[in-house]
Amino acid sequence: MLDNPSSAKPFVSWALGLSRSGLTDLPEIGLAHEAAAAALYRLMKRAQKAGFKLSIASGYRDYERQLAIFNAKMRGERPVYADSGVLLSKQSLGSRDWLHAILRYSALPGTSRHHWGTDFDIWDPTAVPSGYVLQLQPSEYCGDGPFAQLSSWLTTLILQDDAEGFYRPYTGESGGVAPELWHLSHRPTAKLFQPLMESASLIHVWSGQAQHLGQSSDCETLAGLQEVESEHDAIMDQYVRSYWV
Repeated sequence: MLDNPSSAKPFVSWALGLSRSGLTDLPEIGLAHEAAAAALYRLMKRAQKAGFKLSIASGYRDYERQLAIFNAKMRGERPVYADSGVLLSKQSLGSRDWLHAILRYSALPGTSRHHWGTDFDIWDPTAVPSGYVLQLQPSEYCGDGPFAQLSSWLTTLILQDDAEGFYRPYTGESGGVAPELWHLSHRPTAKLFQPLMESASLIHVWSGQAQHLGQSSDCETLAGLQEVESEHDAIMDQYVRSYWV
């Protein structure tokens, strides 16, 4: 368990999504940090009393999964959208604009918070008909959206610092990552991983070199690595560090 942050390889691997050794597979939640999971169970019980079924839409997501999503988008194999919802064309954008359009909605592999076991995308399956296809779009969580009441209830708790340690890291205020009303992070636990996200280790892993962190094999190289490296510090500031607590 990560109680005292250390730069030891196992903890860095965990912080980058290369290892799940510190996580526990739990009912209703999946792989999670035990402290974050305990807080989430408490929040779920409170939600139930308030008339909601707070459930996990997406929890743990390891480096390989993040890499597959990011690389497919960089290659134009998965759709990339503008904030307006318009489908973007890779051919119509320069390499830098294409990269930043992707980063608006998809984390650089290893920088997503979902592999820490502290962050969860939530919804209420009882608020929609059976067979409803969850989109994880802002319209579902505000206005007349099916999860607007759950979202409002959570907002009140978060503003009162009464959400069992959870908060929303992506509110849109920093201008990098698009707002995610569905994304909850357990602040006391998540902040332990931040100093372990070393730039040098990330660049090694993006280059496909994971063995130096104790992994049994290397991994696929990050698509668009040259573009990422050319403005690495600025990208980390805009899309990663600005959301640290």
